[in-house]
Amino acid sequence: MEQYVVFKSHKQLFAMPVKAVTRVIEASNFITLPEVADYILGVYEYQDHMIPIVDLRRKLFGQYTESSDDNKVILCDWKENSLGIFVENILGISYLEETNYEKELAKADLKRGYIDKFLKLEDKVVISIRLDYLFDNRQESELLATVDQLNADKGNASDGTDSE
Repeated sequence: MEQYVVFKSHKQLFAMPVKAVTRVIEASNFITLPEVADYILGVYEYQDHMIPIVDLRRKLFGQYTESSDDNKVILCDWKENSLGIFVENILGISYLEETNYEKELAKADLKRGYIDKFLKLEDKVVISIRLDYLFDNRQESELLATVDQLNADKGNASDGTDSE
């Protein structure tokens, strides 16, 4: 069995393999950016990098995550970059049991690419997320371009040169 970080978004339990998670932070103030997708809350500066923060609830369910003291950001590895996933709260780290539910959903054409597998936590079903498939090609290209631009701008600002 593999260890997962288990978290909640839109009253649904999700999980991500521990090996994909860099750190969990308590952050609610992000640098907002103009002209980005509405599910990108902004960026967070971490270890000299600008990391985009994605509201998972907004991305998957079309509703913003309500702000509370329980909100967390899961910093994780994504496409050789870092990405922050803004969630309602984190339940903890657990070994989760695999199910065969994804085969049934695939047959019914209901399985989405970002769903890796369905897991069990006691009597609850947990969706394991595959970050590589969370965004469609256009969204992924826009997000990667934003990350590249932010880090290039940050690099230029720190070395005293100007990109213009």
